[in-house]
Amino acid sequence: MGKGHRYWVAVVFFLLASAPGFWFPALANILIKNDLEWTKATAFMIPAIAGMLSPLVMGAQVDKRFEAQKVLGWIMFLGSGFLFLAFHAIEQGWGGWWFLTFLSINALISAPAWSVLNTITLSSLENPEKSFGCFRVWGTIGWAVAGVIVSWLAFDFSPKAGKVAAFVRLAAGVACFMLPVTKPKGEKSKVWWENLGLGAIGLLKDRDLFYYFLSALLFSIPLGAFYLHTPEHLKELGVVATSRTMTSAQVVETIAMLFMGLIITKYRVKTVLMVAIICGVLRYWLYAFDSVMWMVIGIGLHGICWTLYFEAGRVFVHRRVDEGMRGQAQALLGFVSGGLGGVLGVLVVDLLHGLIVGSFGWSAYWMTLTGMNVVALCIFAVGYRGIDARSS
Repeated sequence: MGKGHRYWVAVVFFLLASAPGFWFPALANILIKNDLEWTKATAFMIPAIAGMLSPLVMGAQVDKRFEAQKVLGWIMFLGSGFLFLAFHAIEQGWGGWWFLTFLSINALISAPAWSVLNTITLSSLENPEKSFGCFRVWGTIGWAVAGVIVSWLAFDFSPKAGKVAAFVRLAAGVACFMLPVTKPKGEKSKVWWENLGLGAIGLLKDRDLFYYFLSALLFSIPLGAFYLHTPEHLKELGVVATSRTMTSAQVVETIAMLFMGLIITKYRVKTVLMVAIICGVLRYWLYAFDSVMWMVIGIGLHGICWTLYFEAGRVFVHRRVDEGMRGQAQALLGFVSGGLGGVLGVLVVDLLHGLIVGSFGWSAYWMTLTGMNVVALCIFAVGYRGIDARSS
């Protein structure tokens, strides 16, 4: 595993994150503009449903059978074609069902990508606690750059944003084969449920892991409103370049990533994770002021809460489990946050949006989500204990 190979981790993070950065923040407005608003909730739910199905299976395969970098490369290649077709269907007016079909296939293929790349990264770094953030930050930069480019090209309401993303995914696929060779370290199993990645559920016997994953699930539910309804609210407040405005989260996230190594080696895990959830509480509380200025500040806080809870949490999970289970552990985190948490998030926030915004306004909606984050904070504060100064 040559030193030069590790630099490709930064390249892949940049390309992998910039691809959804082109279309995901703009998706709600793209669908509304093209008379496909009826597909909006389903479209946001599709990646979350896929996150419940394929990551655990693929996590088991990279732990037990296949080299992770090759798996990731083929994920990128195969997914890019269906991503292109999904937005081509919108552009050509084929109808919402074609869009949802192609988006679903892309999501099923692509859902394991982040957990696989995190496994490769954490396995290839000599001191992941200090250096993971310096590599992961390139994903944040990629997402932010994509958002700026979308608004610069005036693609905030255009399906061309998704088609550009498909070509970026192709480039990511090529770069994946330059990543460090990451061979499976777990033992092969003939037990069907272990090959499906369900053995990762046994990790929940660890009290701290259980409460971390439970809080991640609860924290992810109100998180569903960030991309589903923030652009819509910004638009109502008169913001045109919504994708560029949303990138303020990535600007703050970039700074937080660069300091993440220092933070997680200096402070207890429980302290770091509680600060992250508190930032999530403040984020939607500031939204409730119904002002562009306060919303932008809240968007910035999103960058801190995402970095310190989910990205620093990946390092915590990585060092807490045996090396033969690390791919599945990362996949389990993706399952509870982006998968189950994502599905519940879209369902819950879309229901609350329909019940609250029309009758009581945006402020009441965001305060309701603030309360949900407070519940996640309380459960984590009471349940998580920590085992020593280094890992607590």
